[in-house]
Amino acid sequence: MGVILFFTSCSGGKVNNKESFTKKTGNESGKYLKQLESVRGKDSLLMLMNRFADDVETELDTVEKARYFSGLGVLLYKHSELRLSDSVFGLARELYGHLGDSANTMHMWMNQAAMKEMSGNYDSAVSIYIKVIDFFKREKDTVQLANGYSNLAILYEEIEQPEKAIDYDLKALELRQKIKDTLNIAYSYNNLGVVFTELKDNPDSALYYYKKAADIFKMLHATMQYATVTNNIGHIYLNEKEYDLAGEYFLYPLHVYDSLDIDQGKAEVLRSFGQLYFAKGNYREAIHALQEAIRINKKLSMMKEVLEIEKILAKIYIAEGNYAGATGIMQEHNRLSDSLLGMEKQKAIADMETKYRVKEKNKTIEVLRLEEALHKKQIKYQTVLISLLVVIFVLIAILFYYHRKKNETRQRQLRLELQNYLLRIGELQDEIQEKGNCTKFSEEKIKQFDLSEREAEVLRLIALGYKNSEIAEKLFISQNTVKTHIKNIYVKLDVKNRVEALKRLDMMK
Repeated sequence: MGVILFFTSCSGGKVNNKESFTKKTGNESGKYLKQLESVRGKDSLLMLMNRFADDVETELDTVEKARYFSGLGVLLYKHSELRLSDSVFGLARELYGHLGDSANTMHMWMNQAAMKEMSGNYDSAVSIYIKVIDFFKREKDTVQLANGYSNLAILYEEIEQPEKAIDYDLKALELRQKIKDTLNIAYSYNNLGVVFTELKDNPDSALYYYKKAADIFKMLHATMQYATVTNNIGHIYLNEKEYDLAGEYFLYPLHVYDSLDIDQGKAEVLRSFGQLYFAKGNYREAIHALQEAIRINKKLSMMKEVLEIEKILAKIYIAEGNYAGATGIMQEHNRLSDSLLGMEKQKAIADMETKYRVKEKNKTIEVLRLEEALHKKQIKYQTVLISLLVVIFVLIAILFYYHRKKNETRQRQLRLELQNYLLRIGELQDEIQEKGNCTKFSEEKIKQFDLSEREAEVLRLIALGYKNSEIAEKLFISQNTVKTHIKNIYVKLDVKNRVEALKRLDMMK
């Protein structure tokens, strides 16, 4: 029974089967590997591996050594010791080469290519995959040739070369369809969906391939793979703002991972739900889901995932208006980022010390230190920027508040002035009514001011409080004629308005 490596990227939701295998482990090498498999911590694994080194060298023959190093490489990979895993697979490859076992030599080489790819050494990984593919072409080993194509496609997807990724995925798919390798056909469909989602921004094509993969996984009762693909489909519907469909597709993987107690998968789906709730404007539910995802990832020591989720959480706090919460989460994000960066820099510096001469090492270390200093400055600028944004929002709120208060005060003043004006008009009307006898002008007054009979009639109606339109209606004349009479009255009485005209008459009593 062969050992199969499945390299899965949580961030991309892939179920791509980057795979290679070794022969069945023998009894002599198996007793060592069994003890190593029982170890949980990475440090304990390395310590036990070093303790076994002398015994493996003296007690195992070449075949068993090859099997031992093959199994050890898998264990180191599972503990994320990629460079050491690469070296151990290299030892197994050399031993299989001495034995003349070309097939297993190629399998170990493919494992090494996978380790180099995950370590970021893409050029070396591509070179190895091409050589391995050529070997399996010559051997006419369709299964392993398809695996080689699939591995190379995933590498090109990682370095964002979608056309090459699609080309090699289709080659792998064609071979797998020829030999009716149903499960791996589904993997190829899913891989194509990933490329069209992440690199081509073509949701229709991505959805087509994801659903074909999902149908096969469901038919084969491949629960984990089906859960991963449904989560991928959910993200497409989320991006297309079809929130109800997205929620339905997210719900299935959540049930699966929850029932199987798979924390990593649960954290990924909780992140998906957090993004869905955020898009729907349900900030409280989004925050709850993302906080739970952060808690699980911290427990699993998946700090890079924590950093990504914290960015989303900060955006939600800002959208919610919780600037203090956003500042707090960004400060935590920057501290964690700084801590991870420091660990990576220290590891990079240690690698450089053993790889380069002193002069080259010092130059590299200095570059790393400068990068670290730059990162700290960026953290400082980010914190200052967030603080400035908070201050700006507060100032805007204060200005808006005072502007509104000023408008309210102005409106109250206008209402008061209007009330005073109406009150004054009322008083004048009362005064006019109380002095109703003043509307009865004597012929002497009319003659004194040289008012015509029509002007006198207009003035009497003004005293009674009639408007121009009402005066025109009563006297059967136009409003313009009324205005002309009023103008003549003002001139003859030497006044400017109706009130002054009436007062003028009062003064002449």
